[in-house]
Amino acid sequence: MIYHSIADIFEMIEKAHARFATSVAGLTEMQENFRPAPDRWTIAENAEHVSIVNNGFLRLTHKLLKQAEAEPKAAKNDLQLPPLTMTVEGELMPGKWSAPEIVHPQGGVPVADAVAKNQQSINDLFKLRSRLESVDLSEQTWPHPALGRLSLYQWLLLLGEHEERHRLQIEEVKSSAGFPA
Repeated sequence: MIYHSIADIFEMIEKAHARFATSVAGLTEMQENFRPAPDRWTIAENAEHVSIVNNGFLRLTHKLLKQAEAEPKAAKNDLQLPPLTMTVEGELMPGKWSAPEIVHPQGGVPVADAVAKNQQSINDLFKLRSRLESVDLSEQTWPHPALGRLSLYQWLLLLGEHEERHRLQIEEVKSSAGFPA
């Protein structure tokens, strides 16, 4: 999908977030902490990581939005933004991503706690929507370790795509041999 507006981006974030929350709902403690392989994260670790990253996305959004509002330019009529880590058809681009150490899960966080923290970050982001829609965000950039400098528009896209990537990882854990019933 090509994203034409903040509304399109927020719709994608909302859908990705809902799918993620559904993927971790109703799990037992054994299921949350099942590790399919020594080099793979558990569902609980995936949820903790997403909550850490989304909180960081929120802080970055505040910072870059303040910059955009300091010298406001009119919001763009059509963003024409392609996905960053997914195909236009919505499939994951191949390749494994490595999270920076600072956003690695520390463990011991129940899924329910990670989901609650993540929900708060998403709620706080949605409170910024009208401000994000009122100014051009294309000149406010911040470096991503793997993707280079991204505009605030692209960071918002990445938030939803990142949550979707981890939802798919969680589904892989659930379909792994030995996953507790």
